Amino acid sequence: MDAVVYWLATSEEEIHFIDAIVGAYDGMAAVRRDFQIINGQAMYKVFVGPGMEEEFLEVMARLRETATIAELIKDDDLNSASY
Repeated sequence: MDAVVYWLATSEEEIHFIDAIVGAYDGMAAVRRDFQIINGQAMYKVFVGPGMEEEFLEVMARLRETATIAELIKDDDLNSASY
């Protein structure tokens, strides 16, 4: 089973905080610091480990209470949207 890819819209400052939190969960996800501008936003790529998607989404929901996360889009949904 391969990793699931998500795109996270946030600032460079916030991605360091988010990466530290996500990294505390062994094998849950890997945040990439390089980004792409998608629909006018800096979007960071996140690889979610096999079987960890539900837990990742729960952590992201909790992080939205303290971190600035504009969008969280699954790669499949991003590729099917027309920008």
